Amino acid sequence: MSQSQTSTSINTDLSSANRSEITGDHVQTTKPIPLLKLEVLRTIRISQQQHGLRHGDYQRYRSFCSRRLRRIRKSLEFTYGNQKKFLKPTITDDLVAKDTRYLLLPLMCSERAWAYAMQLKSESNTEPRKKFHLLSRLRKAVKYAEQLEVLCNHQKLCDARTKLEVQAYTAVMSGHCKFEMQMWDQALQYYIRAQTIYDNLKTGLISEDDKQMIVQRIEEITTNIRFCQYKSGDKNAAKELRNMRTKAAVDDPEMARILDIFLSETHQQQTATMSEIMWRNRKIQVKNDKVRLFFLNQQEFEDEIKKGGVSFDTKMSLYESFLKEAVETLQIVKDELKNDPTYKPVRDASVVSNEKLSDNVWLYSYISKIRLSKMIERNLAMIDNAKQQIFKAPATTTTTKNSGEDMLLTTSKKITKPADIVRMYDLLLQCLNDMSSIPALQDDKIFKADIEFQTAVYKACRSFYIAVSFVQQKRFKDSAALICKCESYMQQAKAMTQTQNSEINYQTLLNEFNFIQSLIDETKYQIQTSATTSTVSSPKVHNDEIIEEKDIEKKPLIDRLDIYYEDQTLANKNRVNVVSLPPPFKPIPCKPVLFDLALNHLNFPSLDDKVQSKRTQPTVSTSGNEKQQQGFMGFAKGLFSWSGKKQ
Repeated sequence: MSQSQTSTSINTDLSSANRSEITGDHVQTTKPIPLLKLEVLRTIRISQQQHGLRHGDYQRYRSFCSRRLRRIRKSLEFTYGNQKKFLKPTITDDLVAKDTRYLLLPLMCSERAWAYAMQLKSESNTEPRKKFHLLSRLRKAVKYAEQLEVLCNHQKLCDARTKLEVQAYTAVMSGHCKFEMQMWDQALQYYIRAQTIYDNLKTGLISEDDKQMIVQRIEEITTNIRFCQYKSGDKNAAKELRNMRTKAAVDDPEMARILDIFLSETHQQQTATMSEIMWRNRKIQVKNDKVRLFFLNQQEFEDEIKKGGVSFDTKMSLYESFLKEAVETLQIVKDELKNDPTYKPVRDASVVSNEKLSDNVWLYSYISKIRLSKMIERNLAMIDNAKQQIFKAPATTTTTKNSGEDMLLTTSKKITKPADIVRMYDLLLQCLNDMSSIPALQDDKIFKADIEFQTAVYKACRSFYIAVSFVQQKRFKDSAALICKCESYMQQAKAMTQTQNSEINYQTLLNEFNFIQSLIDETKYQIQTSATTSTVSSPKVHNDEIIEEKDIEKKPLIDRLDIYYEDQTLANKNRVNVVSLPPPFKPIPCKPVLFDLALNHLNFPSLDDKVQSKRTQPTVSTSGNEKQQQGFMGFAKGLFSWSGKKQ
């Protein structure tokens, strides 16, 4: 039966079911039974993006699925018995017809089992026994997906889109299970079936968001299809996998990680035949499989970088992934050098010559040189991109006016400054310094000459961009000195001659000076013009003290009336700095009556010897004994006033 006939029969049943029913004096019209709808792809996509899978955290997503299952069971009262007795409930067709949420139970169970399997997959690299648990969880995910498909197929009122999405979901889960079991032909059939369903489903959708989700799902399935085809013997699938890896480097980091795992498995057969490499007229034995894999990835990396039409972001992503692999490989080789007596990070050339170095030391030196060389290439690419943003106008610009000034608005997220280029050149010089300490290259005079030449070139470029940065900061004296330093480095680099066996092209690096030379004169005139036209801060003398203009501007007019200064802010009515408001606090005398509260508690010294007595003193002088007697008698007379005369 076709979909049109099915929808016609469903509509006929619905019209017959929606007849009026008369109950007593009341007329009741039954509501139409709604179709069962479950947007499977949207449901799992939103849950995955919001709960861990954006960062590859499968354990967090598995915990979310468990919590959501518990909430759904509790809201539906569909629990597993009570505390005393366990009763396993069964999802029937009648329950699904009453509430669509019953369909979420097998869907979340399948998602939880799949998330647990993906978590075990990342852990199985170090613990191989978890591979068996992984397969059992994938079988469980397929079981719940098939249960969901059966429930949807038994419902006559189930939406056609829901049935298609459930069939595609079941096919994807079955494909994942067969993929991990390395049953490539069966996995390929399931993936092709899911891809076909999603292609047909995409044509019938109107919403752009739903179409975008289906396109992303198809891209994920296509990756697995190509790998299954490669394992089945299709040689062209390997090239398609590499192209997909380059595209996914920027768009989808998680997909890039999966493709890296796939591509590493494809190189296992090639690494078995690779036993030695040739470097500087010396054959180096390569025994470790991971080191062999690194050299194979290096060849593919160089092929991808040399391709035309590769964007800057894609290049940076490829460089980052390759440098990360180089660091890991270098650590593997370095661990093997712990017991090697010929290896020393900084050695004396007179003690051990290059001929006596072991193969492990040569291998370590070769990988170190590759890593540092690629770091230099990456930084140079970043510098070229920054130059285009600084010295060339971007393609999309808009001009607006704000406060009478033209402002240039660009669409770039981050504004590149000359200081950013200076930091990149610092990294270049650090890489060259590290290259000079590579064990197998410390005796190579040609290599040292190349390092000295590159150091002089990059120091000249670094000095120039520091000068440009200082011009923006109005440090004209420093920028002029750096321009002279840049020219001296340029003369030093031009005086160096290229040797016959040099690994670098001197002329290519000297062409970098052409760009700088075209800007040096412009920078000189800019320094000269800016230094003469800028407002020079001339000190003012006041009361034998030198006052700078920046200090004068801060003072109000009432405090600097005796100093001549053309203050432009006085013309602005909104910002007139005449007096300081509120005025500053000053100490003033206060009335003692208001505050003399401690006077009653003070003990003053005696002043009797300084106060003149009221009584008249005799003019005749007497002796000391007489004075003492008179004083005693006078005291007695004072006590008994009747014994003396009143004065």
